[in-house]
Amino acid sequence: MKNIDQILLEALDPLLPDCAVPNVYTGDALEYIAWNCELIGQVYAEGKPHAARYLIQIHYYLPHGENPNVMKVRIAQALSSAGCTWPNVTNATDSEGQHWVLECEYTNGGLAYGYA
Repeated sequence: MKNIDQILLEALDPLLPDCAVPNVYTGDALEYIAWNCELIGQVYAEGKPHAARYLIQIHYYLPHGENPNVMKVRIAQALSSAGCTWPNVTNATDSEGQHWVLECEYTNGGLAYGYA
């Protein structure tokens, strides 16, 4: 059974190889994707969750002056194809570069609680 990081890596790595990583990116690329997830228990029975809901933030970074639009659509399509909801997009750009946050959800479909 794949965990959520494996699911996201398989979806996002083809878009920016070696740059799609969970949590913190430590490489040298100027354009990269990282993510973080929050796990929420679902479908409670006998006081225990039996499914998981993941709140996911995909962070897409690139330099100022570059056009992010095509990659934002590709990321959204890849997430949707991996079983996530279509993401909401927030511009979190600052003086260091462009930062786009794509927020979506993933549910493990009622499998055992924990990583999908």
